[in-house]
Amino acid sequence: MRRSVGRATRVYGVQGGVLLALLVILFAIVPEFTVGAAVFGTLDGVALIGITAAGLAVTMIAGELDMSVGSMAALAGVISIRAGELGLVPAILIGTLAGLVLGLAQGLLIARLQISSLVVTVGTWIGFSGLALVLADDRPIGLDRLTTTDPLLVEWLSMTPATLIGIGVIALLGLFLGFSRFGREIYAVGGARREARAAGVPVNASLATAFGISGACAALAGSIACMQGASADPRGFTTLLLSAVSACLIGGISLYGGRGNAINVTLGVLILCLIIAGATAAGAPTYVTGLVTGGLLMLVVTMEFVLDRTVAVRRLNAARSRHAAALLAGMGRPGTPLAAAAPPPGPGKTL
Repeated sequence: MRRSVGRATRVYGVQGGVLLALLVILFAIVPEFTVGAAVFGTLDGVALIGITAAGLAVTMIAGELDMSVGSMAALAGVISIRAGELGLVPAILIGTLAGLVLGLAQGLLIARLQISSLVVTVGTWIGFSGLALVLADDRPIGLDRLTTTDPLLVEWLSMTPATLIGIGVIALLGLFLGFSRFGREIYAVGGARREARAAGVPVNASLATAFGISGACAALAGSIACMQGASADPRGFTTLLLSAVSACLIGGISLYGGRGNAINVTLGVLILCLIIAGATAAGAPTYVTGLVTGGLLMLVVTMEFVLDRTVAVRRLNAARSRHAAALLAGMGRPGTPLAAAAPPPGPGKTL
């Protein structure tokens, strides 16, 4: 039990401490920041940022990064609005399916050609933006029947259907990464790709799966947001990539791959949404959110580096202590190499 608590503190302690400190600071210096504002502002961001960050985290755990999530969300939003005549659920499913197919294609291209994901996804970022402009006739588009989106506007305890979908996506991500073979293979690919390939892990399939999930999540987030607003802007979601990456990094997802889970994503999303909610309640300019997020990101990364370094030094010292104790114990045993090499006792002395 004590080991579990210690490990949880070591893994999530920095983010938990930052979240608690942020709440205390906001309640202390922003009078307009109430419990209701904190809950509503945080839950409101789970749908867009949370779903996108959940998918993006899978590519980061695989040791890659999907730069196209913003344009993917915009493209899926345009597709959903165009398909709005079919109904709310079919329109969202069509947009999400488009993101899944395009994401799988990205992953296969990266895996087969062994090209950097940054190069490929920057290219698709531009390509998806252009395709969204073509499908929308280079202008914002809207639904003909505004009542189609009514089910998305219902609230239960400050939670909308979009919020519940976001929570469900993050929960499914945790189950997928923690308890499925595909999730463990993604961790293996991100942690040590060469060794994973040598061990028979299907690297190409794992990368395709990671980018397929990322594309589907970004498309789902974009489709829900556009259907909720009954309109889509092909030039929208320009800051979604930075928000999702910031949430993942603040939450503790490693850019080097092989580390992170759904709890890290949840903590990062909560911290980022609290910053946004606090800035909104205070009436601060939009650039304040970016400044605070950037500073907080540097603080979290530095604290994690110091903590990891401290743990590594302690483990090294403990290993050295065990090695020294083993050597000292071996010196006193007859027949061991150290005991045999010891000088014989002098005259009048006994062993």
